[in-house]
Amino acid sequence: MLPMRHILLLATLSGAHWLPAQLVVTNTQTPAQLVQNVLLGNGIVANNIMFNGLPANAVTEQVGEFNSTNANVGIASGLILATGNVMNALGPNNSGSSSLGGGNLGQGDPDLLALAQSTGTNVTSINDAAVLEFDFTVTGDSLKFNFVFASDEYLEFVNSINDAFGFFLSGPGISGPFSNNAANIALIPGTTMPVTINSVNATSNSSYYVDNGNGTTAPYNSDPYYVQYDGLTVVMTAAAQVICGETYHIKLVVGDANDTVWDSAVFLEAGSFQSNEVTLASEIVTGGVDSLFYEGCGSATLYLVRGAPLTDPDSVRLVTAGTATAGVDYTVVPPMLYFAPGQDTIAFTLDAFFDGVTEGQESIVLFAIHEGNCGIDTAEVEILIEEPPPIDVVLSNGVTVICGDSALITATVTGGFGSYYLDWDQGVPDGIYSGWVAPLQTTTYSLTVTDDCGVVSSTESVTINVPIPPPLVVQALPDIVVHCPETGVTLQAQVQGGDPGYTYLWSNGLGTADTAHVAPAATQSYSVTVTDVCGRDTSDVVTVTVAYDTVEVRIAPDTTICINDTIVLWALASRGWGGYQYLWDLGNTADSLPVWPQHNTIYAVTVTDGCGISAMDQAGVGVNAPMAAFAWDGTTWVNNFPIAFLDQSSGATSWSWDFGWPGLTSTEQFPHPIYPEPGQFDVMLAIVDTLGCRDTTYRTITVKPEFEMYIPNSFTPNGDGINDLFRPSVIGVREYRMRIFDRWGELLFESEDPNETWDGGYAGSMVPSGVYVYQYRVKALVGEVESGTGTLTVLH
Repeated sequence: MLPMRHILLLATLSGAHWLPAQLVVTNTQTPAQLVQNVLLGNGIVANNIMFNGLPANAVTEQVGEFNSTNANVGIASGLILATGNVMNALGPNNSGSSSLGGGNLGQGDPDLLALAQSTGTNVTSINDAAVLEFDFTVTGDSLKFNFVFASDEYLEFVNSINDAFGFFLSGPGISGPFSNNAANIALIPGTTMPVTINSVNATSNSSYYVDNGNGTTAPYNSDPYYVQYDGLTVVMTAAAQVICGETYHIKLVVGDANDTVWDSAVFLEAGSFQSNEVTLASEIVTGGVDSLFYEGCGSATLYLVRGAPLTDPDSVRLVTAGTATAGVDYTVVPPMLYFAPGQDTIAFTLDAFFDGVTEGQESIVLFAIHEGNCGIDTAEVEILIEEPPPIDVVLSNGVTVICGDSALITATVTGGFGSYYLDWDQGVPDGIYSGWVAPLQTTTYSLTVTDDCGVVSSTESVTINVPIPPPLVVQALPDIVVHCPETGVTLQAQVQGGDPGYTYLWSNGLGTADTAHVAPAATQSYSVTVTDVCGRDTSDVVTVTVAYDTVEVRIAPDTTICINDTIVLWALASRGWGGYQYLWDLGNTADSLPVWPQHNTIYAVTVTDGCGISAMDQAGVGVNAPMAAFAWDGTTWVNNFPIAFLDQSSGATSWSWDFGWPGLTSTEQFPHPIYPEPGQFDVMLAIVDTLGCRDTTYRTITVKPEFEMYIPNSFTPNGDGINDLFRPSVIGVREYRMRIFDRWGELLFESEDPNETWDGGYAGSMVPSGVYVYQYRVKALVGEVESGTGTLTVLH
């Protein structure tokens, strides 16, 4: 048999248990109790437990128990050791600089100071230290336990404060640089480097670092799943080779470097502080209580685990006993389990079979036997099996209700295991024990109850009786004919049968009474639905017929007259019902209207019949009157060029023009006069139509001068106020461009504004005296383009 390094057999039963997503921390136990009850695993016997140099028999704020099943520590449960109050670990991480309590303030540790200085030379002291130490005897040849380091010094104080922790182990075969030849076994995997703020962070050994926000970043600052510390490590393992049967001493220390604020902590996994003996443990969580579960309810998964080193194969013998029969009451257990080189875990599952036979409580006793360096180790665990307990369901008695009433159904459930699952076939929501029902007919309600096991169930029923009344009948009255639209009619619903306590619903939004008032504009049908107290309903339809043809009116004639003539307009009404009434827009109330408009006019009349319904018509009377109007073509006009005048008159047959210049007239419809001089001129147009009607209109036209341009050939920019500026003179120009060059072709001045001058300056200085060349291009108002070059003399 090869030596057994470390074997752990763990039995669990499958199941789901919801917990709030938050770290749970308590510190109701003393450090000594926490070591014995929480930290220690198999193969370890501990004594002489001390905290901060004193017997560890008093509760302290720096040591507590935690459960991180629903938080992000990475270790499900265990012992927490902190430089402040352990309650500071609770999330969310809503502060980047949290401290709580202050720990032991001045407490230090020389070994931890030396360790912190090995990765940070600026560390001068250790404060708020939490020092937990004890002696222990091992039954195997190895020691290991799992841990996570966390701190609120991350990441602001990397390479500065360097909060640290250490696990200082001393005893036979251990040689290190710390007190009592102790060695630190809290190391970065694969190295001899201790784990500190400086050695594990976002840039150094980052694969072992877990970012947890900075106190303000989401989701860390709002979700309690995240603990308070700004950063933490992944789960690491502290391990050492020991001598079987010997006694060792360990000191677990965490401390603040240099200051006493911004807490740090070490999380130690429950039961992980162990040596390599054979251990068979049971954690039965569901399907029963403690180590008991029920036939057909859940599965027990057993894990056989060994620790490092894993280079050798190994084996463990399994023996079963108890009153239960393997293969009949539960799954057969293999007689031997073998570890291959490199393998650390073997898992197998036990199922308790549901056989439907009442046998009472049965037991499975499982022994794990291993021969190791320290002798033969035997561990055992007992798992109990029972039949699923029966479920008893009692429902309240059935009753008779008048349709529309409610009845309360109540269930009483006993027996079974764990939580009950209530499945109602109708009427009552699943999962509740009672509910009100209001059946419309005799109805049976059934409830099936199962428990957490789900193997057995119980079903009970209750009947609610509902009497059946006579058929429900409704008649809607009356069907009627009316002559005028919107004549008011009252509709009536007459009901027989059903269960009294009727409700009414008329169509078209007419309401919920037994009568409805309508005034349709056209023939309309209405329905009424009547529902009795039981919810039975029936309907009927009633029709109101509107015998009406819409009134119409027409004005005659539409015509055209001369100014001051008179014409009579007639209103010609038809259809509708009853006599007609007339109303002209001028206030007249006869069927005719004499008019003599001075301009084109629209006349309107409204006719109302005996139903009060109106119709309206309009007619136009045109007035024949000419209107003089004209315009001229183009956008710019200059003297000595023809200007095209455009007649825009209406009704004209002859034209007479006067252009505002002596003797400049025309009788053409579209003349083209030429003004000899520029200026503003009043133009008159007089017209006559076919009836001899006249009209005259006036407009003023502005005539601009013809194109002229003058360019001086020299100027003297010497500041004497005389001829200091180069100033071309242009008249009648639409576009303009002037450029001036020196003899080498350098552009000295350029402008497109004829009013802009040149002062002889260029690049911040005055140009020297000499001859310069200019180029110009202009476009006259009437489209003439002229360009050219010349010389310009500058004299200072």
